[in-house]
Amino acid sequence: MRLLFLILLSGFLVGFGYAFDPATQDDSQALVRHFKKPAKPLPPFADGKFEPMQGETITLMGGTDMYRMPRGKDLEALLYLAFPDKNLVIRSIGWPADTVYRQQRPMFFYMEKGDTKEGSVPDQREKIEPGVFILQFGRMESLQGLSVLPRFAEVFEKLLGELKKISPRILILSPRKFTNNGPAGEFAEERNETLKLYAKEMETIASRNGFLYRDSLADFFDDKGVEVPVSFLEKVAQKRSLWTQYYRPTNWAFLFGDRQHVPSSRDHRDANQRWFVEELKKLPPLIDQADQAIWEEAKKVVK
Repeated sequence: MRLLFLILLSGFLVGFGYAFDPATQDDSQALVRHFKKPAKPLPPFADGKFEPMQGETITLMGGTDMYRMPRGKDLEALLYLAFPDKNLVIRSIGWPADTVYRQQRPMFFYMEKGDTKEGSVPDQREKIEPGVFILQFGRMESLQGLSVLPRFAEVFEKLLGELKKISPRILILSPRKFTNNGPAGEFAEERNETLKLYAKEMETIASRNGFLYRDSLADFFDDKGVEVPVSFLEKVAQKRSLWTQYYRPTNWAFLFGDRQHVPSSRDHRDANQRWFVEELKKLPPLIDQADQAIWEEAKKVVK
């Protein structure tokens, strides 16, 4: 009886447009599809020095630590202030639970082909300009232990190789250490010993491929004497909030997912109008304005 119920339920869902199985969407290297193809090859970093180009886009990638970076040191704010005259465009695509093995995204997220139901369109958002890629992985992966370190290294290097086809300007940031705080704090020392070997492997991969590797944020900014005023952090937070609305929009299924065909995805006065899409289009100009405000403020802070 239970088997019959599951069969009937499966047929019911398919009949209502759920034939697409999210598990079949390849998210093993989902980061790669976020970016435009560069018009011409980008140069690697010169002489092993981290030096962004004028107006360059810096994309931050990683799991929970990168996603929650503002709760500790604000990497975005530090980058703006370390290079106040560069007018950098910083975009974080950090996503909780992202690992080198998989960067799971909603159905059809930054994919060329979208839902096949009538009236549906693929993801229409602008892809991110390639420039500098800053990645921070390894912490959560290290919890699997040393037995899978070779597998980790293989997959990580493969992901970096695909990103390198877009831009060789890659910087790997070492994973954050485990602390003694919390209920599992007694294991911090043991976990950090394992993490140290993962970090060493990432540093080796970086060296082998011509990428940069840094142990901490201090390696970037100490020589510049950067201080971060609260007022500046607020401007960065405002920009980040706007970008998050654009990059991680709510009601994704109704926007570019598998619910675009339903009436609630459309204007009640004109079914041909997609009001979710129209709302999303308002964000890029606001993000640009927020960028401009940050550039102007950064120049005032760093005189």
